[in-house]
Amino acid sequence: MARTLWLDAYDYAVALLRSGEDPWLQPDSIGIFCDEAIKLLGADYLLLPLASLLETYLAEAGDDGEARAEALDDAVGEGELLETIGRAMTALAVSSGGAKVVPVLSGPAVIGGDDTDALDIASMALGDILRAVAPIQSGIVGLDEPEKAGLAETGSLFRIAEHAGCAMMLLGHADYEDAAYCFPSTDTASPLGKGGCQTIGSEGFSGDVAADLSAEHIRIQLAADARPEFVLERLASLRSKEA
Repeated sequence: MARTLWLDAYDYAVALLRSGEDPWLQPDSIGIFCDEAIKLLGADYLLLPLASLLETYLAEAGDDGEARAEALDDAVGEGELLETIGRAMTALAVSSGGAKVVPVLSGPAVIGGDDTDALDIASMALGDILRAVAPIQSGIVGLDEPEKAGLAETGSLFRIAEHAGCAMMLLGHADYEDAAYCFPSTDTASPLGKGGCQTIGSEGFSGDVAADLSAEHIRIQLAADARPEFVLERLASLRSKEA
């Protein structure tokens, strides 16, 4: 019996398929990039983080949480960011593997740190971004939010996803009542999260860490420099419930 593999392999695929050039620089070809990665790795789901795209609008804000949140809010208001996301989602919608792609938003605390005002601003901006993602790329949407303070500000995001008919996948926590799938963070192998979900981190993947026998879904983090000759064999092993 096989498990479902959720491949957190963006950096690996960028290094292997695009020689390190970020696909978000050409949003109309995101669908082609994801199709290639899915076929290469045999992914059941491929995680597509928006982090590198969002960070291009936050770089000048430095490490100040409120400045970063306000920069994201400004980028949303100016329209270019949402247009870029819309173009990428449209490309995914017509791609052969689009149904297997899970867009992943950075959480409020990833954007704004632990500042209360920053978390509020970031959450509202992320809501607008989610609205740009969900209508086209329906099915499953991910949220990367390892901090409890940030998670407390995500209620509106889960409501937006529910209204759009999207299930939410959460990275960084073992349990959250509004998420359909919860993958804890780890460098090696995590305990089981909600939905029978386990994370195998890049260190665990490159070693001989075995999956939990009860795991139904495994998020696998591939390092950018993982050895291609090793990757497919290791993925096949983790897919099997006997591993």
